[in-house]
Amino acid sequence: MPLLSALPALMRKEDLLGLIELEKSQAVQEGADLRYWLKEFDASAGAEKLTAAYQSLLSAPRHPDFPFREPTTLDTIRAARPGSSRQAAVKMTPEQLHDRIHGAWLGRVAGCVLGKPVEPWGQKVAIREYLQLAGAYPLQEYFPRLDPLPDGFQFGVSAAGTFRGEIHGAPPDDDTDYTLLGLLLLEKFGLALTPAQVAFTWLDRLAYSRTWTAERATYRNLILGIPAEQAAMVVNPEREYIGARIRADIFGLACPGMPERAAGLAYQDATLSHSKNGVYAAMFLAACLAWAFTTDELDSILRAGLAEIPSGCRLTKSIQDVIALHGREPDWEAAYEALLPEMAGMHPVHAINNTVWMVLALLYGAGDFDRTLGIAVMCGFDTDCNGANVGTLLGLLHGAKNIPVKWTAPLEDTLYSSLADWRETRISELARRTTRLADRFMNGENHAL
Repeated sequence: MPLLSALPALMRKEDLLGLIELEKSQAVQEGADLRYWLKEFDASAGAEKLTAAYQSLLSAPRHPDFPFREPTTLDTIRAARPGSSRQAAVKMTPEQLHDRIHGAWLGRVAGCVLGKPVEPWGQKVAIREYLQLAGAYPLQEYFPRLDPLPDGFQFGVSAAGTFRGEIHGAPPDDDTDYTLLGLLLLEKFGLALTPAQVAFTWLDRLAYSRTWTAERATYRNLILGIPAEQAAMVVNPEREYIGARIRADIFGLACPGMPERAAGLAYQDATLSHSKNGVYAAMFLAACLAWAFTTDELDSILRAGLAEIPSGCRLTKSIQDVIALHGREPDWEAAYEALLPEMAGMHPVHAINNTVWMVLALLYGAGDFDRTLGIAVMCGFDTDCNGANVGTLLGLLHGAKNIPVKWTAPLEDTLYSSLADWRETRISELARRTTRLADRFMNGENHAL
């Protein structure tokens, strides 16, 4: 691959070492046997040798006793599912369907805004300490701003306009930008979505500076002429991070009662930039949302999501661990602490650990909108992503009419965006457009609008 051979000219030595460190962590998680590679690796070598070491790392053999089986094509993923897919007719009036989808959009936007102030903080302990100082623990409303800010705490520039009493519409965020892009994709291409179409839309609407981790690596690859079908796997050690999951909500919302179809659309979007568990997390969430139109039982919803991903993958095991722990541990914080060691070695924006916190919040929140959203963000890690995904599901289950006004009123029915030609929109209009798609897909109209 030409990009690999160009690395010595494109990257400083410290950047190459950082790339190797990320890839090493990813290789270990995927079951690579690095014993020989580690003996040969020399961090003091020059750029040419470091590039060769990186290429060697990419082809490291798997441990023969690695217990997980993680296919990558849609057919092989479906062959590795635990059983047959579910499908059910959605029994609700057009008005009820619209209210549920409107609720999902409001929940997504509210959850994203809620998690935005503390996104850089990572661990739960700092979030809890701040909330206790503010007299706002447990979190069940937008973050209050402490002024002056206590020592040891710092908010990023992106936190502006996300604090209680300061919110006037939802500020731009990649989590909501990708949901808008997904809506555009489905309106333009319908159910015949492909990674190449996703790539075209990214380049047309999304600024490179508004991408991070796997999406940024993929965007770079596309600009360099690497085909969409290969872009996820070229110099992209972050390919199992959370990015594809944050893009998946719209596919579940557009496919009520059809989790297999929702997961298939999520797969087409996700594989542009991610692989394995980064893709499975997107498929899992999309399927959960599709099934949530048919039931409010969280166990059934989670099982529908698990039914669309390989039974032998790391993500499935981690989700099953949370479900099992919930059955014997009544306190969510104790459960969090028990699960934390299993997440060791994963980046704070990895798909697996963040999906664990998302599922934990859903289970321990027990359908309560305030409590579930609060737990999702108090877990830390990728707070705005987890808040947004959990908000979508809870908003879908509750419907717009039943979401507490303290969450929706500050949004002022307005979502701002950094996408080209789409700077501001009404959340209610997004709900109408999504409902129109869902109605068409449920009625067998597979083509674009």
